[in-house]
Amino acid sequence: MKLVEVNKKAFIIRNDFEKNKINYTLLKKEYMKYNKIKGIHRFIKKSKILFPKLNCGLASVYLKHFLGGEVIKGKYKKQDHTFLFLGNKIVVDITADQYGGPKIYIGPIKEPWSV
Repeated sequence: MKLVEVNKKAFIIRNDFEKNKINYTLLKKEYMKYNKIKGIHRFIKKSKILFPKLNCGLASVYLKHFLGGEVIKGKYKKQDHTFLFLGNKIVVDITADQYGGPKIYIGPIKEPWSV
Protein backbone atom coordinates (compact mmCIF):
# COMPACT_ATOMS: atom_id res chain seq x y z
CA MET A 1 0.00 0.00 0.00
CA LYS A 2 1.30 3.45 -0.88
CA LEU A 3 2.16 5.86 1.90
CA VAL A 4 -0.50 8.35 0.74
CA GLU A 5 -3.16 5.61 1.12
CA VAL A 6 -1.83 4.68 4.58
CA ASN A 7 -2.00 8.34 5.56
CA LYS A 8 -5.58 8.71 4.34
CA LYS A 9 -6.78 5.54 6.12
CA ALA A 10 -5.00 6.49 9.36
CA PHE A 11 -6.69 9.91 9.38
CA ILE A 12 -10.10 8.36 8.69
CA ILE A 13 -9.68 5.78 11.45
CA ARG A 14 -8.45 8.38 13.96
CA ASN A 15 -11.48 10.52 13.12
CA ASP A 16 -13.77 7.51 13.54
CA PHE A 17 -12.34 6.82 17.00
CA GLU A 18 -12.79 10.47 17.99
CA LYS A 19 -16.39 10.54 16.75
CA ASN A 20 -17.26 7.11 18.14
CA LYS A 21 -17.92 5.71 14.65
CA ILE A 22 -15.73 2.62 14.95
CA ASN A 23 -17.17 -0.77 14.06
CA TYR A 24 -17.03 -2.08 17.63
CA THR A 25 -17.95 -5.63 16.63
CA LEU A 26 -14.92 -5.70 14.35
CA LEU A 27 -12.75 -4.02 17.00
CA LYS A 28 -13.75 -6.62 19.59
CA LYS A 29 -13.00 -9.47 17.18
CA GLU A 30 -9.60 -8.09 16.20
CA TYR A 31 -8.58 -7.25 19.76
CA MET A 32 -9.54 -10.70 21.02
CA LYS A 33 -7.19 -12.20 18.40
CA TYR A 34 -4.42 -10.00 19.79
CA ASN A 35 -5.20 -10.21 23.51
CA LYS A 36 -7.95 -12.44 24.88
CA ILE A 37 -9.32 -10.65 27.91
CA LYS A 38 -12.38 -11.18 30.03
CA GLY A 39 -14.78 -8.28 30.05
CA ILE A 40 -13.93 -7.09 26.55
CA HIS A 41 -17.26 -5.22 26.27
CA ARG A 42 -16.54 -3.24 29.45
CA PHE A 43 -12.94 -2.63 28.34
CA ILE A 44 -14.04 -1.23 24.98
CA LYS A 45 -16.88 0.80 26.51
CA LYS A 46 -14.44 2.47 28.91
CA SER A 47 -11.93 3.04 26.12
CA LYS A 48 -14.47 5.08 24.15
CA ILE A 49 -14.57 7.60 26.98
CA LEU A 50 -10.79 7.78 27.42
CA PHE A 51 -9.62 8.03 23.79
CA PRO A 52 -6.73 8.45 23.01
CA LYS A 53 -5.55 7.49 26.50
CA LEU A 54 -5.17 3.76 27.03
CA ASN A 55 -6.28 3.08 23.46
CA CYS A 56 -2.97 2.37 21.73
CA GLY A 57 -3.49 -1.41 21.58
CA LEU A 58 -7.09 -1.11 20.41
CA ALA A 59 -6.21 1.48 17.78
CA SER A 60 -3.23 -0.53 16.55
CA VAL A 61 -5.15 -3.79 16.04
CA TYR A 62 -7.92 -1.87 14.31
CA LEU A 63 -5.39 -0.20 12.01
CA LYS A 64 -3.79 -3.58 11.32
CA HIS A 65 -7.10 -4.93 10.05
CA PHE A 66 -7.15 -2.26 7.34
CA LEU A 67 -3.44 -1.73 6.67
CA GLY A 68 -1.74 -5.03 7.49
CA GLY A 69 1.58 -4.87 9.29
CA GLU A 70 2.58 -5.89 12.78
CA VAL A 71 1.35 -4.62 16.13
CA ILE A 72 4.41 -3.67 18.21
CA LYS A 73 4.64 -3.35 21.97
CA GLY A 74 7.27 -0.66 22.19
CA LYS A 75 7.75 2.67 23.87
CA TYR A 76 6.99 6.32 23.33
CA LYS A 77 9.53 8.29 25.32
CA LYS A 78 9.79 6.04 28.39
CA GLN A 79 6.13 4.99 28.40
CA ASP A 80 4.96 1.55 27.30
CA HIS A 81 3.14 2.10 24.05
CA THR A 82 1.67 0.02 21.25
CA PHE A 83 1.73 1.03 17.59
CA LEU A 84 1.54 -0.45 14.10
CA PHE A 85 4.70 -1.20 12.16
CA LEU A 86 4.51 -1.56 8.38
CA GLY A 87 7.25 -3.41 6.52
CA ASN A 88 9.79 -3.09 9.34
CA LYS A 89 10.25 0.59 8.58
CA ILE A 90 7.10 2.69 8.95
CA VAL A 91 5.38 3.50 12.26
CA VAL A 92 1.65 4.23 12.11
CA ASP A 93 0.55 5.70 15.44
CA ILE A 94 -2.78 7.44 16.03
CA THR A 95 -2.57 7.70 19.83
CA ALA A 96 0.84 9.26 20.65
CA ASP A 97 -0.95 12.45 21.71
CA GLN A 98 -1.80 10.72 24.99
CA TYR A 99 1.89 11.32 25.83
CA GLY A 100 2.17 14.78 24.30
CA GLY A 101 3.09 13.53 20.83
CA PRO A 102 1.30 14.08 17.53
CA LYS A 103 -2.30 12.95 17.01
CA ILE A 104 -1.12 10.95 14.01
CA TYR A 105 2.39 9.93 13.15
CA ILE A 106 3.32 8.03 10.01
CA GLY A 107 7.02 7.74 9.39
CA PRO A 108 10.26 5.99 10.26
CA ILE A 109 10.91 4.62 13.71
CA LYS A 110 12.86 7.31 15.51
CA GLU A 111 12.99 8.94 18.91
CA PRO A 112 10.73 9.13 20.87
CA TRP A 113 9.42 5.79 19.47
CA SER A 114 11.42 2.67 20.20
CA VAL A 115 11.04 -1.09 20.06
